[in-house]
Amino acid sequence: MRFNYTRSDAEQWAAFSGDYNPIHFDLQWARKIGSERLTVHGMRAMLDMKQALSEALRPASPDAHFFRFSARLRQPVRCELDYRLDVATTEHQASGRLLDECNDECCFSAKLIPSAAFDITDAPLVQRLERQEVEMLRRRFPGTPEAALLQWSFLDALLFQRIVSSTEILSAIKERLPTMQAQTLIDVFAQLSVVQTHHDVHFHASLFMPGALGCVESVLHYAILPPLIVGDGDSGLVVQIEVQCWTPQGPLLATAVTLKTASYTQR
Repeated sequence: MRFNYTRSDAEQWAAFSGDYNPIHFDLQWARKIGSERLTVHGMRAMLDMKQALSEALRPASPDAHFFRFSARLRQPVRCELDYRLDVATTEHQASGRLLDECNDECCFSAKLIPSAAFDITDAPLVQRLERQEVEMLRRRFPGTPEAALLQWSFLDALLFQRIVSSTEILSAIKERLPTMQAQTLIDVFAQLSVVQTHHDVHFHASLFMPGALGCVESVLHYAILPPLIVGDGDSGLVVQIEVQCWTPQGPLLATAVTLKTASYTQR
């Protein structure tokens, strides 16, 4: 499978997620941190990986109750360049790599495997989304119509959207960078380089098949756990964030994201 991402792909993902990191839209900013091209969001490129691995594993899908998707993001995916998505399957596992066609460099790799169940962690703040709002967001989901019907991928993207708008995560970062003036996470992105390095999704098998999100009968509960942050303004930060969602019937999906920032004091 081959892909060539454009600024339009970045704009569609940003409109859904709220992630207007200037590295995707401001060429001058991109050049300041060493890139001669704009990049598409890693989360946007990951939609195609999730769909490809799901399609590869589904025919031989084991009788599992949960699955786990893990991705390591190694290099940015630049706009207007050709990429190749290679997928391999073994017994009960699908893996993939997104490769730069010019030099065969791996931009990110991922795998999808059966997994044990996970437990919902007690969180200080539990929030909710009504079914009507979930359906409205699904209609705005970027990518192909098939991607919008991949339930676990959509729900993962929805929770990432909640991370981007989280005031709790912003407050935790500002505690480490007390001189930073920022009202949103996008303000943080505009002041220093922030990249995603890892993405992990743990989800119920009911979300593996394509279709409408029927598991959300009335309300979806979710909670963003307190982030784990190491580092400081001199060395840069590593921020690990986990968000979980569930219905009254049980856990549905947990997403863990790792972000890495450049030095703030030396920017």
